[in-house]
Amino acid sequence: MPDIFTDSNGRPRLLWGAAVNTGSPRVAEMAGRVGFDITWLEMEHASAPDLAAAEALCVATEAGGAIPLIRAMGYRREHILQALEVGGRVIVVPMVNDAAAAREIVRWGKFRPLGERGYNTRSRAAGFGIELLSMERMNAENWLFPQIETLEAVRNLDEIIAVKGLGGLFIGPGDLSCDLGCPGDMTDSRLREIVCDCIARARSAGLHASILVNPGPLLDAALAAGADLCIIASDMGAIIQVWREQLRIIHSQDE
Repeated sequence: MPDIFTDSNGRPRLLWGAAVNTGSPRVAEMAGRVGFDITWLEMEHASAPDLAAAEALCVATEAGGAIPLIRAMGYRREHILQALEVGGRVIVVPMVNDAAAAREIVRWGKFRPLGERGYNTRSRAAGFGIELLSMERMNAENWLFPQIETLEAVRNLDEIIAVKGLGGLFIGPGDLSCDLGCPGDMTDSRLREIVCDCIARARSAGLHASILVNPGPLLDAALAAGADLCIIASDMGAIIQVWREQLRIIHSQDE
């Protein structure tokens, strides 16, 4: 498979993603058909409550022409390995606060010599063994992203990004805003400064950088700093917005 971060001409590519928080395979497929490059599939917060659900969402995502990203439950062996085996191409790991945790991600997410990922030719990740895939190729076809979402992680960022085998960083502005004492305030200048600094440092280290945030000033700042994978929409958010507007129209007609 080609590098997801380059286009057919080998030029850098900016990836746009949508979160499928309903856990619906149909919506995951539809996201790709609409034009999103990435679907965000959530295991940490249980939108995909088990591996069977996550696998179905990966299949649907690929049917729609998009790339499955799974936020794993954590950085234990089974969290990383199984998220990869069901078809996640990008694995985001939450609450990574230091280099030791980042090394565990690589340990279980990459084959030797980078890590100690278990080898099974019959998984979706290995194409069910129909064509024997080399460990080198499989290592090259997944991206491991520790999630930076605490001030502790920010303080340890240089050590985290020095871990060999990571594909990039994912910046979590929601929990970062809570740690800063401004929960949910994406306009806070301290948050914007931290987000942009983390992205710029990751890119300078040769890593990709990702963020989940609605369109607005923080997204604009993240893009200017070098973010190249942005989750900018969610199915549940869109449904809520449309339903509220439909109810507003109906209620206004009753007045």
